[in-house]
Amino acid sequence: MSKIGIIAAMHQECEYFRQSLKNTVHSQYLDIKITHANWAGHHICLLESGIGKVNATLAAEWLAREFQPDLVINTGSAGGIKKGVAVGDFVFADKVCHHDVDISPIGFAFGELPRLPVYYQASEKWMKLLDNVATELHDPHHIGTIATGESFIYRDQQVEIIKQRFDDVLACEMEAAAVAQVCHLHGIDFVMLRNLSDVAGEDAQVNFNQYIHQAGQKSTELVLRFIKKINSD
Repeated sequence: MSKIGIIAAMHQECEYFRQSLKNTVHSQYLDIKITHANWAGHHICLLESGIGKVNATLAAEWLAREFQPDLVINTGSAGGIKKGVAVGDFVFADKVCHHDVDISPIGFAFGELPRLPVYYQASEKWMKLLDNVATELHDPHHIGTIATGESFIYRDQQVEIIKQRFDDVLACEMEAAAVAQVCHLHGIDFVMLRNLSDVAGEDAQVNFNQYIHQAGQKSTELVLRFIKKINSD
């Protein structure tokens, strides 16, 4: 049995997990809601972290210390920023970065912190499996960079700055790089996937509120199918 941690920020991104998982046990750490369950032969620990990098860091660090997972999945919704992506599409991160980190005046690259990389790389093994599962489900999906920052990205100027500074950014959100950084420091594999609830510049605020429940449900279905495939052979 593998131990798999799942982190999602919002209630709308967690409620379908709780409805799908059986014989659940619930607890809480600070404001983070925790759900334990067994699924497809794996021990699952779901954390509803709250929005933003600090909340995501607290959740990931709790997982690393208390649950000691073999794999961390960070899921939920995001805003698309690359031409060709659409509301309802999935984005899978082969790498993630902090788009709002800038200490470039003292000699670092955009997104870089001392002793840490600009990009946190996902495992090719998990990316290949996730790609296969999405293809089987006929879910439209894209693979590239997810960029993380402490702002809801909706203005064209915001989008252009991120595109100029980072490679192949598909989407922006507010937790993935924080989770990846914690996993990197602890040596834990991670998977970052998002369903697009909005596309920057296309009435992003309206679309987010309209599609967040759909994004949460679609992400849950994909994650649970992905987990079923782990060690299924």
